Parts: sequence; structure tokens; C-alpha cells
Amino acid sequence: MSGSLKLQWSDALNTGNRAIDVQHKYLVDIINELAEAIESGSATQNIKKIIHLLQYYTEWHFGREELCMDRFQCPVAAANKAAHCTFIETFLAFRKEYETSGGSEDIAMRMYKTLTDWLVNHIMKVDGQIGPCMHNHPAEA
Repeated sequence: MSGSLKLQWSDALNTGNRAIDVQHKYLVDIINELAEAIESGSATQNIKKIIHLLQYYTEWHFGREELCMDRFQCPVAAANKAAHCTFIETFLAFRKEYETSGGSEDIAMRMYKTLTDWLVNHIMKVDGQIGPCMHNHPAEA
């Protein structure tokens, strides 16, 4: 595997909300740690720690993001919450499959690719709507 696996942050992923963007950048950093661990053939224990951090931080971030969308009355707030629930279910299924397999690199790679694709698409299609909602409520921003 080459370093090309890692997800690169771009301005296209900015939502217009600084706090949310910082959180998204950290999520990308964690996902990239997973990519590095897979590429380097790190011990299963290292990958398990990254997966645990990814679950904890993702759940925390989703809560913050949902509060933000509610605050600015984003029309996609309900769809965002539903997408987050689906993502967590998918993630937990991958985590269980990975742990049950005893640390299969193939499962870790499928997890990485699925999570990366989902995150980029979700940020660009759903989370990107936070900025316009903020502009509709400038007194609260």
C-alpha cells in the first residue's frame, strides 16, 4: 500500500462553521491514523485503539453538529440525525466484524474505505448546509 490512501483535507469540505470544520479536520486525522496503521501493518491492538477513538470522537462530534443544525434551524437537521444513526450502525457492525475476525486487515481496509467515502459525501452534501443556515440567523452566529 502507498501513502496515497490518506484522505486530504480541502476547502471543498469547509462548512462555514469554524467549530464544525475543526472537528471534521480532527475526524480526518483519526481516519488517516487508521490508514497509516493499516499500511504499516501495525499490531491489531493499535488499530483497535484507533477504532475506539474514532467511535468516541464521532459520536461526540455528531452530537455537537446536531445541536448546531438545530440552533440554526437547518432544514436538513432531521436527515442529518438519521444519516448519523445509519453511520454509527455501519461503524459498529464493522467494529464487531473486525474484533470477531481477530484483526483482519481486509476488514480494516473495507472499514477505512467505507468511512472515508461516507464522511466526504456527508460533509459535502449535508454538513455544507450549515453555513447558509448560519447566514439566515446572523444574530445567533
